[in-house]
Amino acid sequence: MNSECLACQAKTINHIANKFGSDQKATAKFKEEANYIVANSQSLPTPYSGLLLHRLAKRIFKTENLYANEKLKANKLLQLNYSHWKSLVSKSENPLYVAAKLAVIGNIIDYGAHSVPDDIDSEIKHLLKKEFALNESEEMFEAIKNAKTVLYLGDNAGEIVFDKLFIETLNHPNLIFVVRGEPIINDVTFEDSQFVKMEEVCKVISNGHDAPSTLLENCSSELQNLYKNADVVISKGQGNLEGLLDEKRDNLFFMLMAKCDLIAGRLGVKKRDLVIKQNKK
Repeated sequence: MNSECLACQAKTINHIANKFGSDQKATAKFKEEANYIVANSQSLPTPYSGLLLHRLAKRIFKTENLYANEKLKANKLLQLNYSHWKSLVSKSENPLYVAAKLAVIGNIIDYGAHSVPDDIDSEIKHLLKKEFALNESEEMFEAIKNAKTVLYLGDNAGEIVFDKLFIETLNHPNLIFVVRGEPIINDVTFEDSQFVKMEEVCKVISNGHDAPSTLLENCSSELQNLYKNADVVISKGQGNLEGLLDEKRDNLFFMLMAKCDLIAGRLGVKKRDLVIKQNKK
């Protein structure tokens, strides 16, 4: 973690404290222990530090699903307009491209250290007019077309509605969608996949871990084997990218909005740019 990561972690601590801080004693205890975690985890991947902070919050504030209400709200909001977005995709000149773009745009829904737009629907329509800063979607589509197995690493609730639309449009016979093992921030879990009926369009599995990322060494053996053997891996969101950015394997594609200057710089784009990028060996 560098200074920007530390500032992001401090923002996360304050956000959680403000959200659950009705008990002053518990809030003070949370802040003290959270600051200790950040000070002593700077050699760890940023998502792992975030995992420790949220495990701490769950324990002190006695809440297993810290963002349950926000997740349900986001799922309901995007699911409500599913038929509209599906029609938009099917009537477009390039349905795969539009569906992929919506999946990337859905990445704006993030209740961690990053702010969520007040009017998500309007922001989606605005971002549809924005061009990709990096666009290797054609390479991704071609790889998927020739793949026997596709592994799709899910990211956030709400966003999962557009993931489903994209997966439905891909219509691949052997695509596996991956959710987190337990609730963490507003990341996708089995509960979210069931809400949007993801199982209607693909197989759904858990990665067996509760980091807001894909930290392969901590994931289940099932996920590790699938990651190793899948012909194509699609990594949604900045959190998954942070866990996999240094991975070297064929046909690993990142789909995200760059949410901080550090990651944007690593990708050669600007903050809030839309990205579909292949991570090559």
